[in-house]
Amino acid sequence: MRHDRRYEKLDSLSNYKLEHKSQDIRGYPLVSPEGRKFGVIDDLLVGPDHDRVVAVRLEDGRCCAVEPLEIHDNVVVYGEAARAFAARDNQYGSAAVVEEERIPVVEERVAIGKRVASGGDVITVHKGVHAETVSEDVHLRDESVSVEKRPVNERVSSERAEALLNEGDRTVSMTERDEEAVVAKDAVVTDEVVVRKTAEDKVDRVTETVRKTDVDVEKSTRRHDDRT
Repeated sequence: MRHDRRYEKLDSLSNYKLEHKSQDIRGYPLVSPEGRKFGVIDDLLVGPDHDRVVAVRLEDGRCCAVEPLEIHDNVVVYGEAARAFAARDNQYGSAAVVEEERIPVVEERVAIGKRVASGGDVITVHKGVHAETVSEDVHLRDESVSVEKRPVNERVSSERAEALLNEGDRTVSMTERDEEAVVAKDAVVTDEVVVRKTAEDKVDRVTETVRKTDVDVEKSTRRHDDRT
């Protein structure tokens, strides 16, 4: 018997009801024309239109179409007609698809991108103000007025003496002046500190191991007599 996967997803008859109990072949053995037992019919499968039974399922899960089966008293025969039906197209599957196993072919693919990493040096520049003492020598002039009396003992004529005596009161004033240091400050930009970040492109080679599914197909020839 060939397992027909086209019927695996059909609904079970347990959700429906047969018109005649005599049509219920659950529990019947499924055998070959020679009497070889394939298994016991465990369930009946309903077609997509939900109007009739189209397949049977054995206790081991194998399925086959019900139409070509030969139903007898207490036994169901799976013969040449059933094998031929399983190999041809019908409304429940594609042509000649009796059994199908799918092997996913998996291939790893490397997607290489880039991101910003903060693994470099951090340069921090702080600006502050500090004071320092500046000294410079300045030459200043300091004036002073002194009064002294000194002997002359000079003879003058009578006319000059008369003139000197007639001058009257006389006042002489002198002002002492001193120089003092005057400090004026102005600001001058002497230097500037420029903090600049530059970028340049580089090429890095990234090597990664990827896995891929390999499918090897081996074909073995079986004798026709071994097929059931």
